[in-house]
Amino acid sequence: MKVVTIATDLENAFLKRLLTTSCEAVGLDLVILHVDKEAFKFKDKRTALTRYLAQCPRSDELIVFTDAYDTLFLRGEQYIRTAYEGFAQKVVFSAEPNSWPLGAIGFALQESPPARPYPYLNSGGFIGSVGDILALCAKYPKPPSDRFPLLRHLRGHDYDTDKRFGFSDQYYWTLVRLLEAETVGLDNTARLFEYLGPAVGDVWDPNIKIGIKDFFARGKEAASYQRERERLVARLQSPSDAAQVHFASIITKAVALDLFDEGRLPDWLGGFRGATGSDRPATEVVHVGSWPNAT
Repeated sequence: MKVVTIATDLENAFLKRLLTTSCEAVGLDLVILHVDKEAFKFKDKRTALTRYLAQCPRSDELIVFTDAYDTLFLRGEQYIRTAYEGFAQKVVFSAEPNSWPLGAIGFALQESPPARPYPYLNSGGFIGSVGDILALCAKYPKPPSDRFPLLRHLRGHDYDTDKRFGFSDQYYWTLVRLLEAETVGLDNTARLFEYLGPAVGDVWDPNIKIGIKDFFARGKEAASYQRERERLVARLQSPSDAAQVHFASIITKAVALDLFDEGRLPDWLGGFRGATGSDRPATEVVHVGSWPNAT
């Protein structure tokens, strides 16, 4: 089993100090797919991953994909394998409380009531075999929006969801999961992956962007930072049972790094601080190539 992530910046503080160190502490082999920053877009994550998986010698090897700059691991391979075996589906995604990036349109695409506490797909963490992940990507070379009557209807009114949301691989995987529910599952109860970002009623609420802009301008003095720090500190009083946790917002991960620097992460979350690793192989860095010219 391997943990795989994609990064343009190998010196990113969260990647170096939390994700990499936590994987070493719990004995997970981490592969960092290093892509050139020039012209790389979020939607290219899928291309970089499939390019790497296509070269793997074993199609049955288990892969855990994780975001690079806002996740860390709490538990190792045996726990992950046992939890994964409890799912009926071959590929299992993290889940979250927010319909990103589709917003209210994502609500309308759901055929059943939301499964709480995390009803919607989050692509910052997923698990499956090399072969199963590659098969899904081959079956759907682009977002399958034409398979959804609502999205076709919106396109007829000049609201093209591919153009609006195609920047996000989460958009792609959300649509694939809705079509492949027997193959692709969601970790609605955080057995493997837990989302520690904020829950919002509307992901396109302009106040969210205002809060982020204020944070960039004023840092820790921003009201948005103070609110998120208060929320996250309260949330971290309760341990997670998952293997991976995801601080899924710009402000949330900034708060998490600050708490780490201040020595205020709880023991259940920051137990890898000072870990020296083991005699396992070092983290592997694989250079994927330039964008968009790489083949």
